[in-house]
Amino acid sequence: MIDGREKKGNKTKEVLLNATITLIAENGLEALSANSIAKKANVSKASVFHHFGSMETIQQEAFIFADVLMSEALEQIYQEAKETDSFADIMLKYFLFFIEEKNKDYLNLINVQMQFVLKSSYDTEFEEIIFGKDSEKTPFDFFEILVGDFYGDTLDANDLELVNDLIIILINGFTTFLISKADKEWLFSLWKENIKMIEIYVHSLIESNS
Repeated sequence: MIDGREKKGNKTKEVLLNATITLIAENGLEALSANSIAKKANVSKASVFHHFGSMETIQQEAFIFADVLMSEALEQIYQEAKETDSFADIMLKYFLFFIEEKNKDYLNLINVQMQFVLKSSYDTEFEEIIFGKDSEKTPFDFFEILVGDFYGDTLDANDLELVNDLIIILINGFTTFLISKADKEWLFSLWKENIKMIEIYVHSLIESNS
């Protein structure tokens, strides 16, 4: 059973992680500091180190927290739609979720994830810190599940991996547009065309296997 002090501690950690995500989205990773986090969260600097121990740890935990929040949003959409909607319809719902005004905070999560991934691509030490502790949930896991649920009976393992990789590449490409808040109507039409191309590709794979 979680006692009152532990509940309060968990709540403070969540506030600090949300503050960290917001600051990274607003000012970038390089500007992040214990002072800025404490100020944003309205706590003492000592509280930051009490809950996380180091800046490396809070960055690692922020990356994992962003993954979990994003994954939970995707999972909810999927669970509500998988019984009645097509593969393309679900992919379109994912996209619409992130451009709706009420979900604008999720753009911060995309922004933060991309900054972490970008820095880890050229900073080996940073990569080891951030990816040294795997998240139990990542957004890409759900796209793999989506592809597997819809096409697992008709495609072999190699083809499923190809389709999943294609979707990940597509999503990574669109994240830049999402973060920049480009014209929503144009983005949506472009996304729809890309989803059509993925479906055409999947059906060509199915035909070649039959």
